[in-house]
Amino acid sequence: MTSVPGQHTGILREENIALRQILGYRLGTLTSSPYRLPSIGQCLPGTSIKDILLVGVDVDTGGGYEAISEEQSFYIGISIFDTRSLTKQPKDLGDAVKSYQFINNNSKPCRWAAKSFLFGESKLIELSDLPASFFLLTQGRDYVLVAHGIDMDIKFFNNLSPQIANGACYILDTVKAVQYPLQLYYRYSLENLLDEFNIRYAKLHAAGNDAHFALKALLMIAVRDGQMASAPETTTTPIHQDLFRILDAIAHAPVAIPIWTEIPPTASHTPQTKPKLGIFAKRRLRAAAKAARKASQELPYIDELNGQGDYDGENQDKTAGELPP
Repeated sequence: MTSVPGQHTGILREENIALRQILGYRLGTLTSSPYRLPSIGQCLPGTSIKDILLVGVDVDTGGGYEAISEEQSFYIGISIFDTRSLTKQPKDLGDAVKSYQFINNNSKPCRWAAKSFLFGESKLIELSDLPASFFLLTQGRDYVLVAHGIDMDIKFFNNLSPQIANGACYILDTVKAVQYPLQLYYRYSLENLLDEFNIRYAKLHAAGNDAHFALKALLMIAVRDGQMASAPETTTTPIHQDLFRILDAIAHAPVAIPIWTEIPPTASHTPQTKPKLGIFAKRRLRAAAKAARKASQELPYIDELNGQGDYDGENQDKTAGELPP
C-alpha cells in the first residue's frame, strides 16, 4: 500500500516565478530560478509591477470541449484585475475585480448559471461573438490568462479563436501556482484553496463565479509567496508590505452571498438507458420478488396496510418521508 508522503517542501513552479515578475516582488529569485521566462509586459512608471491585466477565465459545458457547436450549452466567465489599480488608493475594493458571464442559449444549465452569477447580469451571445467581447474587455492591453485547472479552458478558446490564448503574455494555472506557497505535494480544489485563504464564496461551478474567485485566490497566492521570503533575500529585495496588504484586502472584499442553494443541473446529452439484464439475473430478481411477497403475507399487520384495520391515511400523507423520532 502506498504511504502518504510526509512534510513536503512544495514545488517551485514556473507559475510562481511568473507571478513574482508580474507583481514585482521577490525579484532576486528570477535570475536564480531554473525557469527562463520571457518578459511579461512593461512596468508601471516608477514601480516594478507590470502594466497588465490579470484575466481570470472559466468555461463550463455539458457537451465536452473537443468540438464546439451552438447546440451545446456553454457558460463562460471572464474576470479582470488591472494592476494599474495598485498604484492608487482604490475607492471600492469590491470593484477591483470586474466579472462577466456569457451564456449561449436558454437551456436549463445556462439558466442555472445566469441565476447563480453573483456579480451582475449574464449576457446571452452567439459563441462566434465571444472573441470580440473578450478583446473589447481587454481593450488592446497586455494580459495574462488565469484559471484553476486551465487546460480545458484553453482547449475551448483554441477551438473557438486561437488568438485569445496566443495573445496572452502568459497562461497561469492556480492549481500549480499554489503548490509552493502552501507546501503541497497534491493539488487543491478551488473550494479548498478558497477555504485555505478564508475567502468567502458561493455558487461555484457557475463559470463567472469560478473565474472571479480563482483570480482572488491568485492574489492570495502572491501574498503567501511574498511572506515566505527568506532573511537574506529581504536585504536585497524588500518585501512590499503595502502591496500585500492591498492584495489581501482586494481578495477579501465583501461579496453578497445568497442564502438560497441550488445544485447545478446535469447537462449530459447522453440519453439515460436502463442496463440490460442477463437471463440468470432476471431469474434471481423474480425469485427475490416471489420471496418478498410470501414474507409480506406472513406479517401480522398486513390487513392494516390494506386498509382493513385502523389507519389514518391523512396522517400518513403528512408524515411521509419523515424519519421516526
